[in-house]
Amino acid sequence: MSNLMIACMATLAYFICYGGNWLFGQCMIERPIVVGTITGLFLGDLTTGIIIGGALEAIYMGAVNIGGATSAEPVSATVMSVTFAITAGLSMEEAITLAVPVGLIFNSLSMVWIMLTNIFQPAYQKVCDNGDGKGLTRVILTSWFTIYFTRAIIIFCCVYLGSEAVQAFMSQLPDSVIHGLAVAAGMLGAVGMAVLMKMLVSTENIGWLFVGFVLAKYLNLPAIVIAIIAVVIAITIGLTDKKIHDLKQMMTEGTPMALTEEEEFFNE
Repeated sequence: MSNLMIACMATLAYFICYGGNWLFGQCMIERPIVVGTITGLFLGDLTTGIIIGGALEAIYMGAVNIGGATSAEPVSATVMSVTFAITAGLSMEEAITLAVPVGLIFNSLSMVWIMLTNIFQPAYQKVCDNGDGKGLTRVILTSWFTIYFTRAIIIFCCVYLGSEAVQAFMSQLPDSVIHGLAVAAGMLGAVGMAVLMKMLVSTENIGWLFVGFVLAKYLNLPAIVIAIIAVVIAITIGLTDKKIHDLKQMMTEGTPMALTEEEEFFNE
């Protein structure tokens, strides 16, 4: 596959995942596990795409962008790392380490595209004032294509011009630096999980974290089994909480509670 074709495939994967995510109501195809899979599929190495995408998903799992406050841009990071891993011969550790600064750089550039959307403001105002529904659809699609196509062009330039440069740069690094990158890549997944746990763990559910640790570490249960147990416990707790909530609401409203067959039998 030529360098031009590689750049085109990476650009197409970026445009589909990032642009498509926002076109269809943020359907989560911008997540690294999906982006890595699609990029690997387009470049002919699905396995590498899935592995790197899954590793980056663990890193960015706890990264949440709220409004204009963005912490990372995982789509470009995933596309670039998977592309260079497949085409430039980077190891998985090197590709994962490369993804973090790429995501931060593109996250900083996101402000440029946010400002770019302002050029469509007069068109939006005009069609809304005229009550033109079809015109509004055209403006939305035009602005969407313009914003994400210009983003994709940056990815194309980076891949097309940077593949050989990245390969040459990594070949010049000493073994000690390569080892350091491998160690750092191994720690990034733990950092991502720590960020996620910081948001999710509370005094009410911290005990379940240690239960899962015991099941995995000392009982050697597979992750899928632990996940099934967690789902069963979550459903049970949810149904119990709902029953308690309904009882409290009935008591507050003064509504007589329905008796079960056993309660009716003993009352008789």
